[in-house]
Amino acid sequence: MTNQGLRRATKNDRWVSFLSRPLELSFIRWMSTFGPVVRIPFIGILVSDGNILRSVLMDTQNFSKTAPGGTSDLWDPILRGPGLLNMSGVDHLELKRKLTPLFNGKVLDEMVGDTIRRSARQLADQLSSGEKVDVVSHIELMAARVVCTLSGYDIAETEERELLLQLDRARGLLRFVKLTRKQMLPHEVKTAISELESIHLRISEAYERNQVATIPYLLKQHGFSKDEVTSIITALIIAGTETVISHLPRFIQLLVTGRVIESGEAKDLDLDELVQEGLRVTVPTPVMLRGVVSPATIGKVSVKPGDRILLATTLACRRAGGFDPMRPMPKVLRNLWFGAGVHLCIGMPLAQLEILEVTKELINRFSGKKFTIIESKIRKGTLTAGYSKLVIQCRPS
Repeated sequence: MTNQGLRRATKNDRWVSFLSRPLELSFIRWMSTFGPVVRIPFIGILVSDGNILRSVLMDTQNFSKTAPGGTSDLWDPILRGPGLLNMSGVDHLELKRKLTPLFNGKVLDEMVGDTIRRSARQLADQLSSGEKVDVVSHIELMAARVVCTLSGYDIAETEERELLLQLDRARGLLRFVKLTRKQMLPHEVKTAISELESIHLRISEAYERNQVATIPYLLKQHGFSKDEVTSIITALIIAGTETVISHLPRFIQLLVTGRVIESGEAKDLDLDELVQEGLRVTVPTPVMLRGVVSPATIGKVSVKPGDRILLATTLACRRAGGFDPMRPMPKVLRNLWFGAGVHLCIGMPLAQLEILEVTKELINRFSGKKFTIIESKIRKGTLTAGYSKLVIQCRPS
């Protein structure tokens, strides 16, 4: 692990981030130079400081997902029911209270832990043989297996092509989300609902036939109606799937280019802290949205109901510097990309489980071995930055 390698790894990742939405991200980065809180005409109030950003997330009295300008404007037409992404206040707290015990690491590990670890081993086995491996396709297939298992698909009886098709439909919803627009257009809502039809059908079937080891069954056992279950799982798929697919290939690039695995030092690192640092650099959720409930002040800027708040997590996290596994995580930034307080993402344990298991497998199997990036292609024009292809190879020592 060298400083030069870490700097190059960070530079590569910043380029991936930039190409996802070059005009929008360049604009908000430029606006953030005028201060930690800036009012942008016709768009909203941009917040780019970690402390201020966290304070907005924690202040549920003055700021809300369901107020005009919040995320509910985007997701209500698709979720068509309570799904956390489109909720705030007492209703959100009550649903979060019911769901949190059901989505902890232990329960999720029992449901999909073996699926995740099997996928991680398959990736490592191919790399061990010296093959040139596209890690993006591996991560996509792992995510597809996880999403479909939780939704009620019989993985053993479902073709790989079908699994990936459902994953692609779930991911495709994010193409309609734009930083400069508050709502989806009617034809986009219609398309999104149509693309989720197959997953909704599986959820319904799993709910009706009491299919064990699926989220529909788990939620039904705790008194949730079929419509509520469909909304909740749809929200989890929207919020959680892209996090892993966007982040893991980028994180692997950081580990390879930064020579973290090659140095052998990774075995001595706290893996949870290493995962946290990777998430801080890649920031799977670049911007969060809030609406204003009542007149308030953010930093030195006065806001009122009707204002839209853009919480630029990607800019806030960059203020801590480039990728450095040895640097302690600033407390204010910890898990900021997953939200804060009562709005801490319910899908965080699942995302962390997938990321940690893949990281653990790579470091345990390949510590001290040299990796090379053979080919990379960056996804462009997407809300969540990432690779469409990242081919790596383990070289003989």
